[in-house]
Amino acid sequence: MSTDVIARGMAAAQARTPNTQALIAAIRNNAFFPQPNYRCPANDLATITVPSGGAVSTINGVAASSANVSLGNSAKLTFLSGTANKGVNADYYARGAWYSGNRSWAYVAYEFLHTGSQFEVTMACHTLQAGTNFRVLVNDRIAGTASITTDGAWRQIKVAFPVSASRRVRVEVCGAGHKGLNVASTGEVTASNRNYPLVTLVGDSFPEGTGATHWDGQGVATLRALGMNPANASVGGTGILNPGTGGRVNWQDANRLADLALNGWTDQITSANPNVSMGVVMMSINDNVSSAMWGGAASLQEAVNKGMWTLIDHWAAQRPGKPLVVFGPTYAGSTAIPLELYRIRDAGQEACVGAANANVWFVDRFGPGPILRSGTSTVTTDQAYNYTIGGGDPTHPNQAGHNLDALWMTQQLRRLILTEFA
Repeated sequence: MSTDVIARGMAAAQARTPNTQALIAAIRNNAFFPQPNYRCPANDLATITVPSGGAVSTINGVAASSANVSLGNSAKLTFLSGTANKGVNADYYARGAWYSGNRSWAYVAYEFLHTGSQFEVTMACHTLQAGTNFRVLVNDRIAGTASITTDGAWRQIKVAFPVSASRRVRVEVCGAGHKGLNVASTGEVTASNRNYPLVTLVGDSFPEGTGATHWDGQGVATLRALGMNPANASVGGTGILNPGTGGRVNWQDANRLADLALNGWTDQITSANPNVSMGVVMMSINDNVSSAMWGGAASLQEAVNKGMWTLIDHWAAQRPGKPLVVFGPTYAGSTAIPLELYRIRDAGQEACVGAANANVWFVDRFGPGPILRSGTSTVTTDQAYNYTIGGGDPTHPNQAGHNLDALWMTQQLRRLILTEFA
């Protein structure tokens, strides 16, 4: 056999699937970690005005309501926070994680090209994360932020630039229901026509974003820094075994399995079945539970292993051939990592290696590299203290800690996508 034939055979064996090629293209074309506003040109800095509830538009004079919006065309507004739910007033919010029958407080983002100098974002201002909760980015740089009251009122949030120009705009909001834009002319807005592969994420309060603004929580930040469309179904207090409280459910529940694979779900903006490109699971400290939650297993490790196989089997059945990446648990406590967390880590790793032929991958957040945060969490000079909330809630990362986690996990996922995935 000639060397040319052998070379062609090797190339064919190593060829990337179209799905992996799309993930690689997203990294090359769309990936970004938001650049601060001092990186934004002066002409692109935005003045954001938050009016009173129901106030009329300063652009076209219509009152803020569920009926009044000049542009709600989803072909022009690319939704970039997973699949969409449709509210009772035909507004949209990211599907988010299931608990207590409510998903509407989740991170919401959409993107478009704009050629004017002003537009208004029409929102139903409910279920917003407190504090700074509205952000506009221009060409991946932060152009302006605002704080909006969570009172349920309809508002038209005014975004104005010093001059008219062609801009790629991303609107990010921590919650609320979204109707669309008010503009002087619908011709000012066109689609960005960028491909952001849909990636689902199931985890606990860490990827949910506790301790950070939800748009820069480690789950969303990791996937956005890879150019993906993050469908974040993480919710605090839950795990593979642990259902949490307040109507929440563990990750083996049919609702959470569907959060991971998005099986049986139709995007309510596009009316299409989601084309999920990759799934991500971030294992949880919450699974350090008593035998009452082991489901008849002989040990905690066996219980977590069985539960992980439930997730893997569901993913493989619903999204055959698509990659599933599992991150082991992480820790931000004030003591040494408990032995039980290593058992949880080992249980997840065993299942993933056993399912390697199903395109399942495991990333260890305890080693062999440095632990993301290590130290006593009570000494101001150590990493654990400086990267957790410290004093207020030492069990979670602060914003710096979320950034640290996200940047590290971005490196791990990027390496897998570029060098490992078939």
